[in-house]
Amino acid sequence: MDVKKNYQDEVLDSILYAELSKRAKDPKIEKVLSRMSKMEERHASIWREIAKIRGIEVKGPSPLSMAKVKIMAMLSKVLGVNTMIKLREGNEDNDVKKYVELSTSDDLSPEEKVMMSDISVDEAAHEEILSQVTSNVSEFIYGISDGLVEVLAAVSGLSGAVKVPLYVAVGGLVIGVSGMMSMGIGSFLSSESEEEMSKKEREKISLQKKVDPESVRKRVQEFLSSIGVDESDSFSLSGKLVGGAEDLLAPKGEKSPIKGALVTAASYITGAIIPSIPYILGIGGLEGVLSSFLVSGIAIAVVGYMIGIVSSVNPRRKSIEMSVLGLGAAVATYLLGNLLSSLLGIQLA
Repeated sequence: MDVKKNYQDEVLDSILYAELSKRAKDPKIEKVLSRMSKMEERHASIWREIAKIRGIEVKGPSPLSMAKVKIMAMLSKVLGVNTMIKLREGNEDNDVKKYVELSTSDDLSPEEKVMMSDISVDEAAHEEILSQVTSNVSEFIYGISDGLVEVLAAVSGLSGAVKVPLYVAVGGLVIGVSGMMSMGIGSFLSSESEEEMSKKEREKISLQKKVDPESVRKRVQEFLSSIGVDESDSFSLSGKLVGGAEDLLAPKGEKSPIKGALVTAASYITGAIIPSIPYILGIGGLEGVLSSFLVSGIAIAVVGYMIGIVSSVNPRRKSIEMSVLGLGAAVATYLLGNLLSSLLGIQLA
C-alpha cells in the first residue's frame, strides 16, 4: 500500500475539481464540483492521518502532476468542463475497487479499515453524482456524430448525380434540417418518458424502504456488484447506502426534456453543416467531393475520439473506427449516385 501516492492522488483530485468548479458556467455543476473537491480533500486528510500514525512523511503533488492538472483545467475551456468531468468519471470505478480492497487489507489496522470503508462509500456515489451533470456532453457529441455521418453520406450521393455545388449544399442542408427536427422531437419524447419512469421508480423505492427495507438493500448490493464491488464488500456497504437508495437506483432527471431536445437538435445540425461546407463555398465536382471527405473525415475523427472518452472505450480505436465507417459509407453513396445517374440518365448540371 503506497500511502504517499494515495495521498497525492486525492490531493490532485481535490485540486482538479476545485479548478473545474471555477470554470463551470452552470451553477449546479459548480456546486457539485465544489462538493466533490471537499470530499477528495477529506480523503486526503485521512491518508495524511494514516501517514502520521505510521511515521511516514507525505508531501504535496510533484510539479509535473500539478502541471497536468493545470493543463486539464485549461483544456476545459476548449473541450468544456463536462468533458473533463467525463474523463474523471471513468476513473471512479477503479477508485471504488481500490478502497473496497483496502478496507479488507491485512496491512491496515481495524481503525484504518473503517477509514477505507468510509472512503469507498463516497467513491461508490461519485460516479452517479458525476453522471448527473455530464449527460448533455454525451448527447451533444453523439448528435454531431449522427449529423456528420448521415449528411456526409447524403451529399456524397447527391454529388454523384448533381454537378451544381449549390444544389448539393441545399440538398444536404434540407436533409440536415429534417434530421434535426426528427432528432429533437425524439429526444424530447424519450427524456419525458424517462423522467416519468424515474419518478415512479423513486416512489416505489421509498415505499419499499418502509415496508421491505431488506429488498432495497439487496438492490443496492446488486448495484454495487455491477460497478465491480465483490460480494462480501457489497453486502456490508449496501446497508450504509440504503438511506439514499433512490439516488443510486433511480436518480432524478436533472435536465428538462426541452433542454435535452434543443441540445440534440443543435448538435445534429452542427454536424450536418460540416460536410456541406465545400459545396456552400462553391466547390464542385471531384474536388468538392474530396474536400467534403477531408473536412468531414477530420471532424469524424475528433468526434470519434470524444465518443471514446464519454463511452469509456479506447478513444484512438473509436476515432479510427468511426472514420473508416463514416468515410466508407460516403464513398459507397457517392459511387451509388454516379451509378444511378448513369443508368437513369439523370444529370442536374
